Amino acid sequence: MSKPWLRSLRLTLAALILPLAGCFETAPLTEAATRGLMPASGPSEVSVLRGAVRVSGPAGYCIDVEATTESDIEAFVLLVRCRMTLRPTPVLSATVTGLQTDGTPDMFRSLPDFMRSTPGRAQLSRSGDPRDVEVLEATYAEGAVWLLIRDEGNPSSFDETYWRAILPVGGRVVTLAVLAAADHPFERDSGLGILQTFVRRMYAVNAQG
Repeated sequence: MSKPWLRSLRLTLAALILPLAGCFETAPLTEAATRGLMPASGPSEVSVLRGAVRVSGPAGYCIDVEATTESDIEAFVLLVRCRMTLRPTPVLSATVTGLQTDGTPDMFRSLPDFMRSTPGRAQLSRSGDPRDVEVLEATYAEGAVWLLIRDEGNPSSFDETYWRAILPVGGRVVTLAVLAAADHPFERDSGLGILQTFVRRMYAVNAQG
């Protein structure tokens, strides 16, 4: 029988070979930014990876269908406000990775330290260069990893600092992000509050039959 620390190490090593963010998100985010991130008239929910995971954001957010991309093993979904607001509002993204999980906390508890490492920052980096990324906060709580990240490789329309959560949803490792407009950065607690609402919504829609 494997020792607990060895099992945890193996789970962490599995995470090393699969993207948690990084380059897979860069192209659709950049393309969406060139369109001005206008309000979307898309649906409030979408299923990806043959129905494995349902993606839905907080109230008032719709799926940007043009920015949604999917391969055989991973999917990226962008969510923007359904209606125009007086000032730019954060956009949300969900990346459903190819890494499967039974939801046990072993791997997730070890990820905060890994994300601060050079390989971890390389995975988070939009450019793939760990030197572009600074992990400002990294904690494990309520079954998820919560990250406050500064990434110089973010598309110029977005603030370099943003929130990300890594969590198990529908048997997959999923990362959720909240990105503010470059000219309207959010306060730390404001961005975290939106992310917490996003996480709760994802748990709720995927708990449904």
